[in-house]
Amino acid sequence: MSSTNRRFLVAYVLLVCGPLAALIGVLKVGRSLTAPLSIDGVWKVDVIPGTPPADPCDQAVSVLLDSPIVVSQSGKLLEITFKGASHGAVPAELEGRDLRASLRPSGCTSTQLVKLVASVDPQSEPRALTGSLAVTNCASCAPLQFRAVRQPKSPSGAGN
Repeated sequence: MSSTNRRFLVAYVLLVCGPLAALIGVLKVGRSLTAPLSIDGVWKVDVIPGTPPADPCDQAVSVLLDSPIVVSQSGKLLEITFKGASHGAVPAELEGRDLRASLRPSGCTSTQLVKLVASVDPQSEPRALTGSLAVTNCASCAPLQFRAVRQPKSPSGAGN
């Protein structure tokens, strides 16, 4: 075999067979990946009746759920915007069916943090969340239970 043919064969193996083998490997690894649940959109929140808010921070938490929430999603990373609140979007994470976020609404002290924990019901249509908002470092604050239902998207696809 001449040196020109040998160089051509080496170049062919490196430039064609190498990327093809890499592509096959990526496809095999990616076969087991699953996309996270889609929960982006506008959610109508219903507070489950319970203990009335006692602490100013607890009252601030109940105000958060007086209006719809908007969830923006990129994979398992989320941003939650409480439409009735003055602060911006709150970062959150979706792990399987479990949603977790932490925020500090106005009315809470520097040591009080509000933990949002919810579960997505993937079988319901429209999609539903059930969970609670609990204030840390507040003995008189009972967790606020809620249920949220995703609202239908507008026909134009522009969101609500």
